[in-house]
Order: sequence, then structure tokens, then C-alpha cells
Amino acid sequence: MAGAHFALLFLLAIIAEHRTYGQLPGGQSPEKPRDKEVQDICDSVKAQFMEQSKVNTSIFYVVSYKTQVVAGINYFVKVWLGGIQYAHLRIYKPLPYTGLKPSLDGFQLGKRRRDPIDYIKTL
Repeated sequence: MAGAHFALLFLLAIIAEHRTYGQLPGGQSPEKPRDKEVQDICDSVKAQFMEQSKVNTSIFYVVSYKTQVVAGINYFVKVWLGGIQYAHLRIYKPLPYTGLKPSLDGFQLGKRRRDPIDYIKTL
């Protein structure tokens, strides 16, 4: 009987997560237009991106993004770097109670504005 209660609670947690983020844990959301929160998250990893990619840019403008709910949130972000240059970033934002800051977990250079945001493996 305890197992059935646990299974029911687990199912309810997944449904609540789906309602909160509009997706099931582990799946990517549909692509969304930029917003201030995601721009702030990207700005917080800009220095990491420039160091790791060897790209020096003053423009770092979020165009759109997808999310993936894990033990925290993965953000897959299309960023305009100026001209016709775009990059796709993978940023991990830990759960709030951990006290950890977002980190750059991967990126792809040589992207165009029309390129869809795909899954990016971690570095």
C-alpha cells in the first residue's frame, strides 16, 4: 500500500512540474522569445563564454531560448553576437536552495538566426 501512495505522489509531482513549466521533466520546451530573466542569466556567463570560445564581443543579445527541467534548469539559448554571427549556449541554472550560480555548460559557434536551437551536449 505504501508503494501505491508513493507512486501516486510521484505522478502528482510530475503533473505539477508539467503545469508549472509547461513540459515534462527531461523534455525541452518549445522555443520562446527572449525575456529579461534569460538575458540576465546569459549576461552572468558572458565572461565564461568569451574565455572558452575565444570570441570577444560587446554584443550578447538573447534572441530566443528553450528550457529543460532537470535537477535545476538547462537553458538552450540563441545569442546574437553582432553582424550575422550567432551562437547557441547551454546554461545550467541550479535549484535556488543550492546557492550556486548559473554556469556555461556548452556552446556552438557559427550559427545563423534561422538555425533552430538543438540539444547541446555538455563540454
